[in-house]
Amino acid sequence: MLPSDKPDELGFRLMWFNPIPPLEKKSYRLKVSGLCEKPEMFTLADLRALPQDKMNARMKCVQCWSTRTDWGGFRGVSLFDLVKPMKNAKVVRLDCADKWFEYYSIDDLTNSRAMFVLDIAGKPLEDKHGAPLRIVDPKRYGYKCAKAITSIQFVESGEGSMACDLGPYYSPTGIIKPGYDHPLDLPAVSRKKISGGEITGY
Repeated sequence: MLPSDKPDELGFRLMWFNPIPPLEKKSYRLKVSGLCEKPEMFTLADLRALPQDKMNARMKCVQCWSTRTDWGGFRGVSLFDLVKPMKNAKVVRLDCADKWFEYYSIDDLTNSRAMFVLDIAGKPLEDKHGAPLRIVDPKRYGYKCAKAITSIQFVESGEGSMACDLGPYYSPTGIIKPGYDHPLDLPAVSRKKISGGEITGY
């Protein structure tokens, strides 16, 4: 889990739970299943054919750093309209190629700034940033922004993330709350006070 203490060209300190080889874009498939009327396998081209959106937002890490960039991709509602979640589906489970997983409520993925990301800084998402598909929710810490997503499953209930099993600074929701950051594994980063919610400053 140790991140790099040296930011990349966009200001990210890269972190992977279980480093994996780059996913093959031509054979990539996103499996959407569970409590939905029309389960489907989507190619990368299918995902890019959905209505695309953009946002400029800062990703905030629990380890005292953040960085702002332009994100491009699609909103959850565009995908969910195709597969039609059932009435008893309240939550989605996201599974990733590196065995990471996250839970989000359907409301969180349709009524907020959360985005399924295909592009970063005006270019296709790089492998090191979780290509070909990741999620970004500016009001949640980076560990909730799952990378290399391969599966979306609609379920009745569920919460948390793999991060909750790894340390005391991780919460099931990942919501950024008022208080102080903790440098943890990054000795070159200073402890900072934060106001909570989407970080617009440092």
